[in-house]
Amino acid sequence: MRLIYLVSLFLLEGVYTWPDAPCRTPPPAANYTLEQYTGRWFEIGKVQTSGGAFFEKDCVCTHIDVGQSRKDPSETIVSNICNKKTFDGKRIIANGTLTSNRQPSDGRYNETIFPAPIPVAYNIIVLQTNEFSVEYDCVVEFGFANYCVHILSRRPTLNETVVENLLKLAEQYDLNPEKLKFTRTNQTNCIYT
Repeated sequence: MRLIYLVSLFLLEGVYTWPDAPCRTPPPAANYTLEQYTGRWFEIGKVQTSGGAFFEKDCVCTHIDVGQSRKDPSETIVSNICNKKTFDGKRIIANGTLTSNRQPSDGRYNETIFPAPIPVAYNIIVLQTNEFSVEYDCVVEFGFANYCVHILSRRPTLNETVVENLLKLAEQYDLNPEKLKFTRTNQTNCIYT
């Protein structure tokens, strides 16, 4: 019986120390304010692990709406919205709640998306208010890191040079340790409500 207990402890420890890259803690966007981040953002593209893609699998027309919670002013609501497979496909919405230990927040949050039991580290690392932003989120579950780097724009398109520079910054911060491919988000013929 003691042997089974020791083996169980060993296996459990292995799950939590799996040789996976940990989540990164990049510096937050300079001069970040929630007021600047609030509003609609269109996803230009992303670098995303398979575990991080549970919501966005087969999505097009992906955008987020960011706003302060009406129930609790210390919380921010992020509505992740997309259409399944085609611009007129089934609309999918996943609402996340952002909370921060810092008031006002510096762009680093914990995001909870019901029913997920573990909050995700949610970081705004670039914010050009009227143009573009970069959001990096990550969580380690069962020893595996699941992360996303989202390139966002206030419009459904973004200058290619800007996109390349933002991807270089993500590389500089080592936000893509698995060297995953950048995937562009299809924003063609989308109807946003």
